[in-house]
Amino acid sequence: MSSALFGILQLDRGDPYGYAQVAGLLQAWLQDAGGFAAVGLVVYLIYALTTPTDKSESERLRVPVSKWMLLMGAISLVCYVALGVLIFLNRGALPPAPVPQPGEAVRIDPPAWHRELQPMVLMVAGLFALLGLGEPFARDLFKILRRNVSFNTSGARRFGGTLSTYSAELLTRNRAIALAGALGLYAVVGVLLFAIGVPRLTGIWTWLLAVSAGVFLAALALLMLFEAEGPVWAIAKLSFKEAVRRQLLWVFLIILLPFLFPVQWFVQVKAADELRTTTMFLTVVLSVLVLVPAGLLAGFGIPDDIKNLNIFTVVSKPVERFEIVLGRFIGYSALMTLVLFALTGVSVVLITNTAISEKAREETYKARVPHRGKLEFKSMRAEDRQEKKDFDGTNVGREFDYRRYIAGHEKSPQRAIWKFAAVPGEMEHAQGDKVPVEFTFDVFRMTKGEQDKGVMVNFTFVTQNAPLRQPTKDEGAEWQWVDTARRDQYLARAEEFRRQGFQIDRAAPGDPAWAKVNELAEEFGFFEYKGKPVFDYAVMGIEVPAGLFRNANNPKAQPGKDERGQPLPRLSILVKCESEGQLLGMAEPDLYLLQNEMPYAVNFFKGMVGLWCRLCLVIGVAVAASTYLSGILAFLATGLIYITGFFTDHLNDLATGRNIGGPFQSMAQIVKAEQSTTPVSDTASARTLMLADKFAAWLFRRIQNVIPDIDSFSWGHFVSEGFNISTEYLVVNVLVTFGYLIPWAILAYYLMKSREVAA
Repeated sequence: MSSALFGILQLDRGDPYGYAQVAGLLQAWLQDAGGFAAVGLVVYLIYALTTPTDKSESERLRVPVSKWMLLMGAISLVCYVALGVLIFLNRGALPPAPVPQPGEAVRIDPPAWHRELQPMVLMVAGLFALLGLGEPFARDLFKILRRNVSFNTSGARRFGGTLSTYSAELLTRNRAIALAGALGLYAVVGVLLFAIGVPRLTGIWTWLLAVSAGVFLAALALLMLFEAEGPVWAIAKLSFKEAVRRQLLWVFLIILLPFLFPVQWFVQVKAADELRTTTMFLTVVLSVLVLVPAGLLAGFGIPDDIKNLNIFTVVSKPVERFEIVLGRFIGYSALMTLVLFALTGVSVVLITNTAISEKAREETYKARVPHRGKLEFKSMRAEDRQEKKDFDGTNVGREFDYRRYIAGHEKSPQRAIWKFAAVPGEMEHAQGDKVPVEFTFDVFRMTKGEQDKGVMVNFTFVTQNAPLRQPTKDEGAEWQWVDTARRDQYLARAEEFRRQGFQIDRAAPGDPAWAKVNELAEEFGFFEYKGKPVFDYAVMGIEVPAGLFRNANNPKAQPGKDERGQPLPRLSILVKCESEGQLLGMAEPDLYLLQNEMPYAVNFFKGMVGLWCRLCLVIGVAVAASTYLSGILAFLATGLIYITGFFTDHLNDLATGRNIGGPFQSMAQIVKAEQSTTPVSDTASARTLMLADKFAAWLFRRIQNVIPDIDSFSWGHFVSEGFNISTEYLVVNVLVTFGYLIPWAILAYYLMKSREVAA
């Protein structure tokens, strides 16, 4: 994925969810999970009321019905009836979403807390449904927690005995000799590499030793956890040992381990794309390496117990049914987390100790922390333009209109403007009194141009203290200062510095003139960089004086308002293309202020947190499905849900009716050999098809609520493009994972409790 495609991806999907979206996510979760809980509560009550519990004590225990469940169910029903009345009266609904224009990117609004009556009633109804259906689950879960969570030292004492037992079982005389020989050989290799003086191989040797030590300590920590009191830990320990003995994981490791090496070891890759290709390839390999074995292990765990009659022995003991499910989930998750940690460590060691081209090091061997603004396009005032409307960028006719373009010419008034409502305070005192600004633009050539020569671009930086206004038809191309007297003062001060011998027009950080450039920028809030050659889809940058940001954050100068009464941004960056016959295209993520740069290795590990969340999703769904389905069906169902999670955008289009025609209308047009844009006739059959499409859209909305958005847990593109993954994004990922697994846990609880598995 190129930097240009990264910008497209950001525009298409929007920014990742952060803390600001947590309230909206919670409301949506209560609405969706509560809807399924309401259906489940109705089905459970019907099942419980029709089960002859008067003849069997076991039946009564397996399908308990409390007054709380009935009360919560009644309140939830009242709320849903009230919602139906509101929908019928068309009161309290959300405002309709704007319909995207042809070729315009479809943007899905991030989750937000809606105060309208319909979503609030739907949320309350879902909440009471969850309280009703989750009452037995919560009661038994608290009982499980009391039995399995203790703070005494008995687990630590058992850990010592178990460790000695494991050592005696695993380290037989022959194995101990082989292990000692392998460690000795590894030590000899390390000494030889150090003596010969091969720094990269020595680094690989050292860091592999560190990764092995980390995995060993993590395994000891898991072993200590498994020795805690309670049946959950005993079942988790058993699941861990069974998974290791099945050797399924080792087969995958042996087959796919060679693919963990950097790609440039085997094939020739473009210098700038070496690290980008390796990172994306490793992300895919690691996903296959941990998710497929995890799905197989979790899907076949409980069904194999039932098939081999092992579960009869377990349930005859004082063990809750859900403790079996919870123990299986913890055991498999612990093993695969350990594997993921080890493989990630090995991958990072190999990448960071491999020769990386200078171009790739500049572009992607880092983790940028960008500060982004909002993009808009402007030209002459609407009344002075031939179209009599504001300029919003040129569409060059590409299928996906993600980028807009400005025309290149010395006298072009067209500008792409990034506006920053706030500026980070640390940029006021940046090292070297300079702040990097990076960008990646698309050059659409109307003429051939000159070989190996980029288009010339001017950058103008202004704060709220030096705003510029759109030119009129008589003023030409240049944007004018709003305060002309202030402009004259700036020009006079700049000319004074030139007479003193300071080359402020081409000053670079470190030059004596750079201090004067900072002085000008801090006093007036204005800076220009002219004649920057820009190449197509290349990551480039310029450095601007930190004094500009001191001016922007001056507490004595609060942002004023523009002609529309809107607050002026703290900083604006105006981009102009100077090369005649060329068009310069940009999307909102294509330009940013560079706040900081983090290490690539740390960012790679952070990217694996998203893979760990997907791992938990796969194991949780597979274990829940295995409480009712056979092993192969549980694995296939998990795979279907996971793979469908890559197509949530298409599901959303079907659910909201954004496609041209629904599935039934499309099938009818295919049979009639009609174009999809053919107007639908107003006949009884056409109305029936449209009604069927509305029902299909409703069905797709329900399916969409069950499918996780897998792309939101995929951070490989951030790592491969050299952008830092914010901890905020990862925390929200973990919260979403937890919220997605709760309904599956409740479903697994009822399915496991309703099965007759006693001997």
